[in-house]
Amino acid sequence: MVTKEKLDSLTTRAFDTACSHGFHDVERSNAHFMMLVLSEIGEMVEADRKSRRVKLHGDALDNTLRFNDFVPTFEHLVKDTMEDELTDVVIRLLDFCGKRGISILMGNDGIVDMQDKFVEMFGEMSVCEQCFYLSRVITSIGDDAPAQDLPSLVACAISFCFEFATFHKIDLLWHIEKKMAYNETRAKMHGKNY
Repeated sequence: MVTKEKLDSLTTRAFDTACSHGFHDVERSNAHFMMLVLSEIGEMVEADRKSRRVKLHGDALDNTLRFNDFVPTFEHLVKDTMEDELTDVVIRLLDFCGKRGISILMGNDGIVDMQDKFVEMFGEMSVCEQCFYLSRVITSIGDDAPAQDLPSLVACAISFCFEFATFHKIDLLWHIEKKMAYNETRAKMHGKNY
């Protein structure tokens, strides 16, 4: 289970990396940040549609990344897969938390106490439908959302991502750590305008 301390650490790392890569040189709205999250959700759907999934898991993947040149190996085996795009959703949400000074709320059993609801939903849905419901949570985090509601809305979105990962047998914390390491090697703004 992910702990508050771990999420706080990941939030700091995501935000610091985004700052050092120029993503916060210009002030942006909540809607701007959430549209970028939605774009990652769209990429998750496309990866699923094209059956782009990580083929190696556990020690086999860990050792392959460890004993080969990390960046090209990561790009070949992990980048642009459904797992990778889900990871990007969470990293963007963590960065948003860092930018806005949001501390992610934790419930008794995890990030928020909605896990049973998500698991019930997932059993009857396609990945595309699951991503639609995640998108609905994300769109509630726009500029018109009251500031006091942001911690619970973001926690709900992140919890959804972790439950999605559990349902699809994705080690999301592992993927977050590896993607953050990869992002730290990238060019300013990752070669993009924003």
